[in-house]
Amino acid sequence: MAGFDLDDLHGFGLIASAGGLSPASRRFGVPKATLSRALHRLEAAAGAPLFDRVGRGLRLTPLGQGLLPAAQDALALQSTANDAVRAGQGEPVGPLRIAASALSGQKLLAPVLAELAERHPAVQISLRVTSQGPDPVAEELDVVIRVGRPSEPYLVCRKIVGSPLALYAFGTRAAGIDFCDPNAVEGLGRVHIAIDEFPREWELTGPSGDTVRLTGEPLISVSEPTVALSILSAGLGVAFLPMLYAEPLARAGVLVRALPGFAGPEMELFAALPPRRSNMPAVRAFLDLLVRHVGRIEETASE
Repeated sequence: MAGFDLDDLHGFGLIASAGGLSPASRRFGVPKATLSRALHRLEAAAGAPLFDRVGRGLRLTPLGQGLLPAAQDALALQSTANDAVRAGQGEPVGPLRIAASALSGQKLLAPVLAELAERHPAVQISLRVTSQGPDPVAEELDVVIRVGRPSEPYLVCRKIVGSPLALYAFGTRAAGIDFCDPNAVEGLGRVHIAIDEFPREWELTGPSGDTVRLTGEPLISVSEPTVALSILSAGLGVAFLPMLYAEPLARAGVLVRALPGFAGPEMELFAALPPRRSNMPAVRAFLDLLVRHVGRIEETASE
């Protein structure tokens, strides 16, 4: 095989990872036409197809299977070279690819990214909104902000903040509801955030160590906390939310705390990074600003 370059191998690896041209374009933000041209050039150089067209997707041919390890090695070398170049630059420059949930993006990252862009205009920031914590190595991301420590042993993790979960309803529900009565609170209907780090059954502990458990069938289950907030704003239900995000809304009168004084388990927010990525100036600048912003939020909450 002759006449190919790393960009085409890069496109081939993305297509193989996602299982098709369109899925790869959506997942990695590369135009479908660019991926198609890369694949066409590789197949022309190889003199044989690298994928079989199966329904709406693609399946690697034996030749494609044979090429895939070489493509993965080339991508790893390219990534290592990029990391070395970016780490060697004193000032934050170049792309900074972040993934986070919509709630973290709105309530935590937005002011941090705005400050980062103002301080370091040479950094090209992109934020992918996702309800799950993707693998930053597999998804070619610099930082993933996620709930819970990732299980992948090769990732570098940094705890950003810990925040207890507590129960909240929309402020308009305050009239006529005894928010100190567990039965009245559960009667509002449980809006369950269906991700691994949020418990399906709600157990809260009071200041004297007494506990309350709400275990009825959820009224609604959603996979994104911002959707839970929108349901509450429609006047329906009660949700288990991180106090870090919910308390400012409660102080503003948007939300009302249910079972005040009782709190659930702590939600931990982590930054997950590929190896050596924490040495990148843009990544360091982002994390420093994020930790500083979280500190300001915690100081305000304690006043």
